[in-house]
Amino acid sequence: MKNHKSNDEHLKELLRKLPKIEDKRTKDDIFQQIQAQMKQDKGTSRKKRSFIWVPMLATACAALLIFVIIQGQDFSRSYDQSTSEMADDSDVDTFDNADGETSATEESREAEIFDKAEIQDNINEEYRYLLDMGDEEDASYMAFLTEQGQHIIPITILNSNFSYHQINEYIDLAENGLYDIGIRDIQFERNNQKIIATFTDSFELQPSGNNYSSFEKVLAFMFGPLGIEEIQFENYHAILDEGAISNNLYPISPVEQVPFKIYQYNNGSEWFAAKTDGTFKTLTRALEDMKIAEPEFNIQPSIPEDTVIETEDQTAGQVFVSLSSAQIGDNQITIQMIEAILATASTYGYQEVMFSIGIDQIGKYDLSEPIQTTDQINIIQ
Repeated sequence: MKNHKSNDEHLKELLRKLPKIEDKRTKDDIFQQIQAQMKQDKGTSRKKRSFIWVPMLATACAALLIFVIIQGQDFSRSYDQSTSEMADDSDVDTFDNADGETSATEESREAEIFDKAEIQDNINEEYRYLLDMGDEEDASYMAFLTEQGQHIIPITILNSNFSYHQINEYIDLAENGLYDIGIRDIQFERNNQKIIATFTDSFELQPSGNNYSSFEKVLAFMFGPLGIEEIQFENYHAILDEGAISNNLYPISPVEQVPFKIYQYNNGSEWFAAKTDGTFKTLTRALEDMKIAEPEFNIQPSIPEDTVIETEDQTAGQVFVSLSSAQIGDNQITIQMIEAILATASTYGYQEVMFSIGIDQIGKYDLSEPIQTTDQINIIQ
């Protein structure tokens, strides 16, 4: 009872502290209702105690379930971490592979660029070129007769240290059907624009009009490109008596109006051969002659025989040349034709040739632009 009274007092104290509310019930009514509710709650509490094992069992099940879930989450995390690591490794492999592919792609690009550069470089190797447009200061010149002496083969040696008696180190004359008129048996020394020459005891050219004519032409091809105008012979030889020479001072005749054809001996190398047995007053006449073969002298045409040729002077130093032939194309024949015309036009005083042959490019020659002529013929490196 004491506890009951204590509770009652406590409830009253709580009620006093309640905020004012709009309620028509008296305090006694409210007190009685609270007591009735408390009795009901006690009864319910006894019922709950009789079934207290139910929530305990539920709690245990819930704890077990939570444990299983936590373990599952840990396993999931471990699995995810392992999977993530595997994915990272895969990403690394993929990255490495991507790098490899990138590297391979770069190598492929570099190889492609190299191939293009190599192809571009090989343009100069795809054909055999007999002319050079290089610096004359690094070039030396020789000239030889063909086997039967009907044509002259000028040679350009691209070596500034070349010495005339070393010619056998550069070309096999017998194998190529070439004849040295005796140049190797003359000592030459250059002094500015004058050449000082000395006959050696081994010089054996017999004096005659034909020999002197060949001798004169050979010297012209040798020293004309160097701008040499005369040769001072230091000693005497009977060959000089065949010409109008005073005090052993030999003038260099310019190379003029000379057509170039192709000389080939016993299926050996091909050389441009200067035809010097006649004078062709115009370039057109020279080009027409370059269409004619001379099989008895191992001479082939440098321009296809069916070619239709037209020429027209553009300026004092430039000539327009139109050529039409079924044989013109991306081939060695066309290269030889172009170069033979350039060499020939040079002897007519032209500095440039503008070609019209139906194509704009072949090998190293851009035919859409004028091409410079040259006297550097039959190149030997």
